[in-house]
Amino acid sequence: MRSAVNTVAATAAVLAGITLAAGCSADGDADGAPPSAPPTGETGGSERPSPEQAAEGGMNGVWESTLDDSGIATLTVVGEDVRTEGEVACPGTLDPAESGSTAAIQLDCPDSGSRSGTAELNAEDDHLVVSWEESEFPEAFSRTGEEPVIEE
Repeated sequence: MRSAVNTVAATAAVLAGITLAAGCSADGDADGAPPSAPPTGETGGSERPSPEQAAEGGMNGVWESTLDDSGIATLTVVGEDVRTEGEVACPGTLDPAESGSTAAIQLDCPDSGSRSGTAELNAEDDHLVVSWEESEFPEAFSRTGEEPVIEE
């Protein structure tokens, strides 16, 4: 039970940090007021992607860890295929849930064994938070804008 409470608290802290960081961006005016219209290409709505969209676009991308000491430097998602780079360099799979904003993630690491958890896409589609089953704290990744490619 204590682990679940710690995980929820850590997830809330990560999401709060992401929200604060987003609020400190250059968007808006000097008073900190939000911009009058969302940047081009964004609707500003809170609709979540369907499971198909999550597999085909929502979670697709190259995601960079927000932690300096993470074993995973980048997480690349193309459809249901996943690849990590860094100290933990592994292929894996993504299985989107019905909500489309979450997915089960499974890494098959030859050296360190398998690693699994849940990935959750934020409403702005620019951060991915992964709660690894083996870890007490979630790990946040930010979208890099690079074209995702997973080489066979």
